[in-house]
Amino acid sequence: MSKKQRFFWILLTLFIGVIVFVYSFRKVNFKEFCRQIANTNYNWLLIAFLMIIFYYLTMTWILKILLRPTKVSFWGLIRTPLMEQFGNGITPFSVGGQPMQILGLQQAGVSVGEGSSVSLMKFVIYQGMIVVTFLICLVFGYQYVADHMLAMTSLVIFGIIIHVLVLLGLIFIMFFPPITEKLANIALIPFRWFLSDEQVNEISLKLDQKILEFHAVSHKLASDPKKLFEASCLTLIQLLVYYLIPYFILRAVGAENANAIFIVALNVILTLAISIFPVPGGAGGAEIGFSLLFSSFLANHTVTIFAMLVWRLMTYYFGIFAGLLAYNIIPNQLDEKNHVDN
Repeated sequence: MSKKQRFFWILLTLFIGVIVFVYSFRKVNFKEFCRQIANTNYNWLLIAFLMIIFYYLTMTWILKILLRPTKVSFWGLIRTPLMEQFGNGITPFSVGGQPMQILGLQQAGVSVGEGSSVSLMKFVIYQGMIVVTFLICLVFGYQYVADHMLAMTSLVIFGIIIHVLVLLGLIFIMFFPPITEKLANIALIPFRWFLSDEQVNEISLKLDQKILEFHAVSHKLASDPKKLFEASCLTLIQLLVYYLIPYFILRAVGAENANAIFIVALNVILTLAISIFPVPGGAGGAEIGFSLLFSSFLANHTVTIFAMLVWRLMTYYFGIFAGLLAYNIIPNQLDEKNHVDN
């Protein structure tokens, strides 16, 4: 992603955010909003913020496990998840996350090939744990959504179908590369209508190479079940920590009746629903979804908007700006003291 592209997506993300917040504030009582700021329990918000920090540290730990025993710059490990969040946050469907992650690993001293393989495997584990958390939380929260927000039910179903299909596609690549190559070539047929044969053949060769590389690293990692088990458990913890953050925010604004398990279940459903919005960070859908799902726990519309604003600042905008800062502080690969042996 060039500087112009990054600048464009950052401006677009901020523009969409401003529009969404202005729209959300149209019915907010300013005096009540200021009163809520004064009455908020900031101890609960501090816990929520610490959960965000723990979330990123867990991502760092997962990378360390998957890269073992490669020597990696310590700062490179810390900054890579932030760079990934930056890429996810400013691009539709979070497509910029993996390229930023690979770049971060490369700048930390990891080869592009290994970085790409680790990034893909991390993505496979992540997709798998998303499906696991959804199946667990389906028991606690789906009926509530189905009873109160029928329109969101279809989004949730569509979201989980997409995640399952992505996971199955990646597993297919892992274990059946020849068939996957044939399917990829079939999928390229429509491209021949507007691209030259040479261009399509070049794309096909790159796809075949990526499929074989992914297949090779998959078998390498599969031969180390301990590494996969550790990474999967940590990813599950990472997701649960993220899903628990709204609970602490709701408690901060006076939601004494909030149940942690139920809030986690609702946030899983919300995350799945907004994942299919084709705008950076699911802007618009995330804010509306939060208001719909959690407004029943809060006193009024003003308190709901305040909680939603805090939630988005912590879980979305903090990652973007922290990632932008991390992106511009490149690790010193020449200083051996800044390397750690995994």
